[in-house]
Amino acid sequence: MQAQVDAMERAVQTAYSAFIKHPQLCGPCRKEGADCPEAARLRQAWRNARAAVAA
Repeated sequence: MQAQVDAMERAVQTAYSAFIKHPQLCGPCRKEGADCPEAARLRQAWRNARAAVAA
């Protein structure tokens, strides 16, 4: 059971890291200060992962 919780928490951290790192590499995100479609997808993946841990 703990291994599953740890895996889910790692998934949250991985998704968060991808979401945070994306704007550093994405011109439209940096220039416009708004999420591009990929950033929006990464943000949703992070939210989904958090929701799965909370459930």
